[in-house]
Amino acid sequence: MPRLAVERIAFERDRMALLVRVAEGADASLGACGADRLLAARPSLAFHTCLNDEDAPFAEVLARTSLPHALEHLVIDLQAANPACASDATFVGTTEWLSKRDGLARVTVNFTDDLIALGALKDALALLEGTVE
Repeated sequence: MPRLAVERIAFERDRMALLVRVAEGADASLGACGADRLLAARPSLAFHTCLNDEDAPFAEVLARTSLPHALEHLVIDLQAANPACASDATFVGTTEWLSKRDGLARVTVNFTDDLIALGALKDALALLEGTVE
């Protein structure tokens, strides 16, 4: 069973909204080893801008960040790396816990092409499953 599951995908005008759930009993954060594996697979994540409670760069909070937040950044990273996306495109996202107790979060990410965004989501989920502790 995956540690992070997408329960619902909604496409709005220029963004994809995801309802995601961290599996019951699973650690909701990536962990140090998971963060190292993720940065090894996607080194560009280290350069992501991130607004967070610690006011720290994403690379510094990655080990402590939630799986939904890591998913947000991965979807952005994979879209930005896709050569079919405009080189001047800016991708942004948000992650909001709806219920930490239930492991339920809402992740939104903008896109330039909905099919590229779906492909990025699929690849991000697979990558996360291979890196979480």
